[in-house]
Amino acid sequence: MGPSLVIERFEFQRGGVWYARYFKGLVTFLVGHSKAGKSTAVEALLYPLGLTTATVMPEVRSCQYLRLVFRVAGVRWQATRSGSDPRARVSLKNLDDPRAIERSLAVTSSKATEMTAGAFVQDLLGLSAAVRGTSRAGLDEFYTTVMALRQNTIASEFLGGGKDASRVLALEVVLGLWNEELAGLEKNASETESRFRAAQSALRQFKKLRDTGALADPDSVRAECEQKQREHQAAAGRWQKAAGALTAAVGEHGRLVALHKAADQQRRKAARQAEVVQGKLSRVMADQARTEGELGALLNPAAQDCSHCGQVLPERAPGLCPQCGLVHPGGQDRRERQIATARARSERLASKVKALQEDMTTVAQAAQEAETAAADALAARDAYDRDHVASARTLAQSTEKDAHGLSRDVAQLKRRLQDADYISAQETAVAAAKEAMEQAQAARDAVKSAQEVRRKEVTGRWSQFFLERLRQINPAVEAASIDPLDFTTRAKEHGDVDKTFADSSVGGSPRAATNVALLLALRDLGRVDPLVRVPPLLIIDSPLAGLGATGLDQDTSLRLIDTLISIADDPSADGYACQVIAATNDPLPRPYPGVREIHINDEHRFFDHAPVHAG
Repeated sequence: MGPSLVIERFEFQRGGVWYARYFKGLVTFLVGHSKAGKSTAVEALLYPLGLTTATVMPEVRSCQYLRLVFRVAGVRWQATRSGSDPRARVSLKNLDDPRAIERSLAVTSSKATEMTAGAFVQDLLGLSAAVRGTSRAGLDEFYTTVMALRQNTIASEFLGGGKDASRVLALEVVLGLWNEELAGLEKNASETESRFRAAQSALRQFKKLRDTGALADPDSVRAECEQKQREHQAAAGRWQKAAGALTAAVGEHGRLVALHKAADQQRRKAARQAEVVQGKLSRVMADQARTEGELGALLNPAAQDCSHCGQVLPERAPGLCPQCGLVHPGGQDRRERQIATARARSERLASKVKALQEDMTTVAQAAQEAETAAADALAARDAYDRDHVASARTLAQSTEKDAHGLSRDVAQLKRRLQDADYISAQETAVAAAKEAMEQAQAARDAVKSAQEVRRKEVTGRWSQFFLERLRQINPAVEAASIDPLDFTTRAKEHGDVDKTFADSSVGGSPRAATNVALLLALRDLGRVDPLVRVPPLLIIDSPLAGLGATGLDQDTSLRLIDTLISIADDPSADGYACQVIAATNDPLPRPYPGVREIHINDEHRFFDHAPVHAG
């Protein structure tokens, strides 16, 4: 048996006020006429746990929050979820651990590593997550298969309906029959079988092509391929030789480029030096011309005019002032000094001009030589590029093109050869695929045979409990069994043939009794087999349609009540009994110790008239 799961109370918030419905004891009946709101209450009961299959009724959407307080193996938990937004996150908190952090978990997630609220609760219940192909066993699958029987399916669909593969997978997990290793071996066996069949199909197709002549002769294709390979090797050799010659030519061309670059730099340097010397010579020659002009003016002074009237002054004797005629002390000496100074400067500048002219001749000759050397280097570079590099590049490109073309021809012939040899190669591939398939099937069957023994033992014991529970509800049942492969049922009454669930009446007590008895028997099995991890909680919506009638229907309903109460009396392994929450249209015929009824009608609805929660 799995850990106990006991619901203490169901809370909901409206208009900022919290209300609560309490589930005291282990058996609770929601009693009310049709459309009184029983199914709404049942659908909403486990909605806070993160279920996605629970119907979001208008009464649920009108609540700001819904909260479930429950115990798992004696530990109290609280789950809170938005009523108006089913996609909002679920808050889960351990009420027995003051240090525990409240968890906020998503309802659904696209990330494989992110835990959802349903997966968290599923882990609390000790139910393994299982996936087989497109089927998976999550909290929703366990809820609809082994935890709850709904009003719209209890009397018409086997264990809530849904996909058969998902139902079988969920029951395998609950019964302890899920083997992850076997699932992997089954997947491997299926994949190897698919590869084997694909290889066989391809072999048949190529044999048809061979028979119609669409495939070429392997020997002729092989001979042509070998010839092309030889031609390709020769072309590749020519290409390598031409590439080597091109590399050498490019290297020599690079050397000539470097020589031209150095000569051009020397040319520019010599030209700059010539420009500098020319500039200096021009400046010195200008200074020399000015000095000679000044010396000429001193040696041959021009006639002077009077500074007052502007008339030409008369000539005076040496030593007299040309304007006033008075003796000018030191005048003749000053003029001689000026003439001597100008003459000395002129001679000095003439000497400098001569030296610069000699330098100019030298640098001009060097510049001309550098210009000639640069032009010669450029001509040598261009001539080598034209006469050697271009021809070497053309030859290398041509041989490369030939080699690549032959390489493509060889590759195409190899593909044709593969196609021509495909039949023999594919026969080898088919043999290898068959061997891999047989090995995978053998490994799967070895584990599966051991698993089948356990499967038959478990379903055999489950069938015994199923028969006992069916007889409690309907004493006319003579035999009952559960199929070990898909867990479908067969039952036989006295004087009748055995029937599957689908063969039973279209709806009503026979099918409802089968569903209820099967789940009760599953819990009986969990008490004696520690590997069976069925949650003890059982929710049943309106199984007692004939309680208010008379005769056989009433007797069946009364026996069903007694059966549900008896399952709740048996303790689970951790000391807590199975909790049963059921709905019925009619009140119980008499008081039952420990059984609580919550009456629901137009004046006392489940949501609208719930007590205010003071805690």
